Amino acid sequence: MSASSTPVDASGEPIPTSSVLMAASKHIAVRCRPENVAFLNCKKKDPNPEKCLEKGRQVTRCVFNLVCAGMLLFCELVMSSAGYIELVLPFSV
Repeated sequence: MSASSTPVDASGEPIPTSSVLMAASKHIAVRCRPENVAFLNCKKKDPNPEKCLEKGRQVTRCVFNLVCAGMLLFCELVMSSAGYIELVLPFSV
C-alpha cells in the first residue's frame, strides 16, 4: 500500500491495518488486557451498546497508542542506527 493510499482518521493520523493489528496482537493482548477485560465485563453486564462506548474508546486508545509507539520506536532505531537522525520520544515506551 503506498503512502498516499494509507487510510487516515479525521485528524489525519494513520489507521492501523489488519496486518499491523495481527502482527501486534500478542502485545495488544498483554498491554491492553485491563482495558479489554473492563470492556468485556461492561458488555456482560449491559447488552446496550451505548453503555460501553467509553470502555470501547479506552481499548481503542490503548491499541492505537501501543501500535504508534511501536512504529515510532522502530523508526527511531532504524534511523539512529543508520546515523541519519537522533529522535527523542515524547513519552515512555
